[in-house]
Amino acid sequence: MARSDSMTRRDVLLASAALAASATAATASSAGEHDAHATTGKYSEAKAFKKHAALVATANECLATGQACISHCFETFVAGDTMMAECAFAVEQMLKACDAFAYLAAYDSPHLPAMARVCVSVCEDCERECRKHEDHQAECKACADACAALIRDAKKLSG
Repeated sequence: MARSDSMTRRDVLLASAALAASATAATASSAGEHDAHATTGKYSEAKAFKKHAALVATANECLATGQACISHCFETFVAGDTMMAECAFAVEQMLKACDAFAYLAAYDSPHLPAMARVCVSVCEDCERECRKHEDHQAECKACADACAALIRDAKKLSG
């Protein structure tokens, strides 16, 4: 086998070393740029989430209590009781609406006021259904109370 027709072990090692050196140089360059941003203050302050942090927390409370409520509804279905079917339907819609609302609030989206109106309407339906069961279902009461809080706060955005 002629040496000129194939790579030798030495050629492979040299090429690998050159590639590693190139990658190291690129990483060092990026790290230097990062350090420059940190010392020159070129990073911007995170403002979008901070603007609506309390609203995101309220929406997340709706999500947490709604998940407990829907879980309880499914338990009753398994037991053969469908009395809470309308509640489950309303809660399921609330979960989807509040999830979208929380995301838009976290990003201070220009669509937030429109979504706030939708969320208020969906949460009003959920609260109404959950209130029907609140005297004997703690999960429904917690969900209804969380919806009421979100309705109050979201109405400030939706006008």
